Amino acid sequence: MHSTLLLALTAIAAAAPSNLAPRQQSFSASFTQYSNCGPTTACGLTGGFTAAASQNLFGVGPGAGAGPACGTCYSLSSNQPGTAPITVKITDLCPADGNPLCAQQGLSGTNSAGANVNFDLCADGGAAAAFFGSSGTTFVTGSATQVGC
Repeated sequence: MHSTLLLALTAIAAAAPSNLAPRQQSFSASFTQYSNCGPTTACGLTGGFTAAASQNLFGVGPGAGAGPACGTCYSLSSNQPGTAPITVKITDLCPADGNPLCAQQGLSGTNSAGANVNFDLCADGGAAAAFFGSSGTTFVTGSATQVGC
């Protein structure tokens, strides 16, 4: 009976969506902003503080639809004075082609700012204003840690 229960619990845990059980991944990150980021996104998700993730984190390229990072949430922080930590949900892709900040090779590669990933914060939903705050800039580096949504 115990082995049957253990088997059932193992099956339930394996079927749980990955965005509900974050792996607590942390990355060095660069942060930018973009506008016209809704209502259609690669993930089909909108609302709240949202961001496009660099292609290496998003998991698929342009035209491939929703990547595995869709719907995952990250806590973003910067050492730049005037910025404020926020949590964003990945809803879109920042494609590698033509975007040097989003063109890292794998999650251990770095972009021109020395970051493993880039988060392009949606200005329309308020994420960019909340994060960049009174810093006077729209580009900073810092860290990103996967968290529950």
